[in-house]
Amino acid sequence: MDCDVIRMKRGFPMSYFWGMCSPKRMFASRTMFGWGKLVFIFVFLTACLLIPVSLHFVKQESFDLESLMPNMMKQVDDTFVSKVTASYQLQNGVLAGQPSETLQESNNGVAMVKLGDTNEPDAKNMLVLGKTSMELRDGSGYTFTVQYTNDTSLADVTNAEDMQAWISSQWFLQNKAFVFLTMSAMLGSVLFASSLMLALFAALFIWFTKRNQMSEIRSYKEALSLTLLALGLPTLFATVIGIIYFDITVMMAIQSLGMVLMIAFTFIKTRFRQTDDILELGGRTG
Repeated sequence: MDCDVIRMKRGFPMSYFWGMCSPKRMFASRTMFGWGKLVFIFVFLTACLLIPVSLHFVKQESFDLESLMPNMMKQVDDTFVSKVTASYQLQNGVLAGQPSETLQESNNGVAMVKLGDTNEPDAKNMLVLGKTSMELRDGSGYTFTVQYTNDTSLADVTNAEDMQAWISSQWFLQNKAFVFLTMSAMLGSVLFASSLMLALFAALFIWFTKRNQMSEIRSYKEALSLTLLALGLPTLFATVIGIIYFDITVMMAIQSLGMVLMIAFTFIKTRFRQTDDILELGGRTG
């Protein structure tokens, strides 16, 4: 039986799933995928790792805005909070109280209440509590206008930490899509780059074994195919772990360590040589 017969029996992508299930199958399947299929496999594996990322941010109920706008948050201190809570009330999405303007300046920014039509100071880092919304501005370049929700109030705000948490919660309620897209894209890029480097360098290392006459890996494409087959089970396992307990570093560690172990097992089982015993894939799969 040769690889052409195997290919006829199992079409793509079932041939990939079948081939990744044991070391001998991995080695025997290394010649079955063209460059287009290899790209598809890599995209599929990366997409699997993105599933826990997407689920994590969909279920997220809060966001640490200080990590995004640290300088703006520094304008919120206990002195400013005491002035706000003593003089203003927030009900039904409307902030009311006297005086119409309260301004607190620091060396690197401004925190203020502005209920009238007065001009705002030109500051890189600024928190402005308006009548129906607040403006958030940070020197990092982010600027947001956040409408107060109708059910929110300042009754539970007693110090700077409470105010920062309240600002973060109001911001998050109106920017869930922004958080989801931004964080998914950011972590997705990290996973894509990590997986790409892992696959390319592992394949390069395997390809170098062609210098050894004992190895039957004759091209970089074969080496990359073997690498992507070795990434299959570890990536799926990392995906399941990520859904249960989300930690991007744990997922990446499981994927990389699992791939190394699968390649090592493949070498132990086959010595990177293809024999008739290995090609009897319908029976022996050890």
